[in-house]
Amino acid sequence: MQAAARTDVGMVREQNEDAFYIGDNVFAVADGMGGHDAGEVASGIAVRMLRENKFNGADPEGWLRAVISEINAEIFRQASINPGYAGMGTTLTVLIIEGNRAYLGHVGDSRAYLLRDGMLRQLTDDHSVVGELLKRGVLTREEARFHPQRNIITRALGTFPQVDIDISSLDTRVGDRVLLCTDGLTSAVSDQELADILLSTHDPNQACNTLIDEANKRGGYDNTTVVVVYCS
Repeated sequence: MQAAARTDVGMVREQNEDAFYIGDNVFAVADGMGGHDAGEVASGIAVRMLRENKFNGADPEGWLRAVISEINAEIFRQASINPGYAGMGTTLTVLIIEGNRAYLGHVGDSRAYLLRDGMLRQLTDDHSVVGELLKRGVLTREEARFHPQRNIITRALGTFPQVDIDISSLDTRVGDRVLLCTDGLTSAVSDQELADILLSTHDPNQACNTLIDEANKRGGYDNTTVVVVYCS
């Protein structure tokens, strides 16, 4: 297994509220939200707690649910006791690869994708206004990318004392490529373009650089963070 990550502030914003985590077999992206530096604080808490709560190899789904719930509670607590952090929150998409099985824990509109046999598939649902419209068939994927409400999320860590967490799993194969990313990438680059880049690069570091460079070429209106994992 090979993995790489990169985060970039983009071409417009002054502050990067995204964060990522790479462990031995645990990977994550987070996209913070909130006034001043609160978004950066929220995504930073998520990454710090993933680093501190090492996955021990047992019960991946249970670990994901427990650690994401703890992260939610800590962000909510910090927002409650610090007036400057009121309303802060973060998306979080966490991937565990254990043997030939992958496990995902997900809240928000950051995404996980699987590239297999040349086909790209989104593994997570967007917890957003536009994501709900897409799920109901009201919008096409292309319409969703440019919808004026595309940045309004319906679920995030830290905004309420408890949070619903999407947990899923799938078998992995040699040659699979998994992409975790924040919406700075997916709002700028289409799924087909993501697939083309992942197919044309043979090193995860190169894939990360190319993906972020492409988002910045399209204006870089948001922070962009990517984690790329090649299964071998």
